Amino acid sequence: MPRRREEEAESENTERWLLTYSDMITLLLALFIILFSMSSISLKKFVEFKTGLIQSFSNNSINALLKGNTGLLQNNSLVTHPGNVLGPPIPSVNINSTPTHQAPPNESQIAQQVASALSRQGLSQDAQVVQEKRGVVVRILSDQAFFSTDSAALGIQGDKVVDTIAKVVAPLPNQISVEGYTDNQPIVGGPYGSNFELSSVRAVNVLLRLDKVDGISPSRLSATGYGATRPIVPNTTPANMAMNRRVDVVILNTLATTSTSTSVPVGVS
Repeated sequence: MPRRREEEAESENTERWLLTYSDMITLLLALFIILFSMSSISLKKFVEFKTGLIQSFSNNSINALLKGNTGLLQNNSLVTHPGNVLGPPIPSVNINSTPTHQAPPNESQIAQQVASALSRQGLSQDAQVVQEKRGVVVRILSDQAFFSTDSAALGIQGDKVVDTIAKVVAPLPNQISVEGYTDNQPIVGGPYGSNFELSSVRAVNVLLRLDKVDGISPSRLSATGYGATRPIVPNTTPANMAMNRRVDVVILNTLATTSTSTSVPVGVS
C-alpha cells in the first residue's frame, strides 16, 4: 500500500511542468497584447511612403495596389511590353562625354552652300562663286540683276540674289566686305561725278539691303568702291563691260571685327 501511494505521488509530480509552461505562454500572450495595444500606425509616414512609390514607379499596378485593390496579381502581367518593367527604361548617360560644339563651315563649304542656294532659286546665271585667298567671293554680274550704265539701283532680280546670299551668311561669324565696280566708260552728267563714286554707291546699296532687309549685323559689313580700276575682263565689248559693272560680296575668312565703313580710293573727283 505505501508503494502504490509513492508511485501516484511521483506521477503527479512529473506533470507539474505543464502548469509552469502554460503560465509562461499566458504571460507572453499578455505581453504581446499589451505591446500591440501600445503601438500606433503613423498615417503621415504611410502617406509619404505611398507618395514616394508613386513618384518612383509610374506603373498602373503599383498605383492600384496603393489605392487598396486586391493585389498585383489581378493584372495579366507586370511587364507592359518586352524590356520595360515597372515604367520606362532609364536612359544611359556617359559621364565621361563632354559637349561638342559644331565647328563653323570652312571656305569650301561656304562656297558650296552659296552656289547651291543660288541654283535652287534659279539665279546661277546672275552670280559667280569664286574662292580666293581672302575668302569666298560672290560676284554678281548680270545687268538684269543689277546695274545698267550709270545706274546704282538694285533690280528685282538683284534683290533676290542679295537675299539668297544673306540667308547663307546670316548664321556665320565671318565679316562681309561689299565691293562695287564699274566699266571704263567715263561719267557724263547724271548724279555721280566719277566711276569711283558710282561704284561706291552700288556697294552701299547692297550693304543697306543686307542690313535693313536681310538683318545682317552692321558690325559685320563694310563697303568699298573701286571704280573701273579692277576689271575682271577687258572692256572691249558690251558683254565684257556688263560683267565689269558688278558688286562682289566677299565672305572673308578672317573673324577679326571691323567697323562698318564706306571707303573710297584716293582720287575721287
